[in-house]
Amino acid sequence: MKTIRWRVAAAGAPTALRPCGACGAEAAFASTGQFRVNAQKKRLDVWLVYRCTTCGSVWNCAVTSRRGAKSLDGGLLERFSGNDPELALACALDVSLLKHNGARRGTTAFTVEGAGWDGGDCRVVVEADGALGVRLADVLRRKLGVSRRELEALVEASRVVLPGADVLRARTRARQELLLRGTNA
Repeated sequence: MKTIRWRVAAAGAPTALRPCGACGAEAAFASTGQFRVNAQKKRLDVWLVYRCTTCGSVWNCAVTSRRGAKSLDGGLLERFSGNDPELALACALDVSLLKHNGARRGTTAFTVEGAGWDGGDCRVVVEADGALGVRLADVLRRKLGVSRRELEALVEASRVVLPGADVLRARTRARQELLLRGTNA
């Protein structure tokens, strides 16, 4: 059986969903990609700065608090101070960091690289790094070029199978395999 690989990657920082003090309701906050670093005596605080997409108010997501200046790697401190885009994206994708700050991750824009399905039997290895948590159904719809209803029909006909899980409810993980079966299966 032929094997194809799809690589799922975040195309940008997801929004953070949390209550907005200015709007008075839960709102989506977009990462600015910038860090705020504050030092008091020998202690450092680092925040990733977000802006409310509705009103523009600022929310600082704590990355590290009251940490000893010597305990933070110099290279990491330099990346925070220089607003390293890769580090900002990694922090924005960190679900536990957002949860610790009273927020949850919103939608994540993603890209999928890899060969398309030719309609025959094949095994698909889906690898995802920072885009973890993206719905597998969204990845399949994008790569197969089908609507949600058409994907549901493929799953019902056992032409798209994720062993041990529901394809339509599954989220991407670091590595997972699924089967695509041709019309003769």
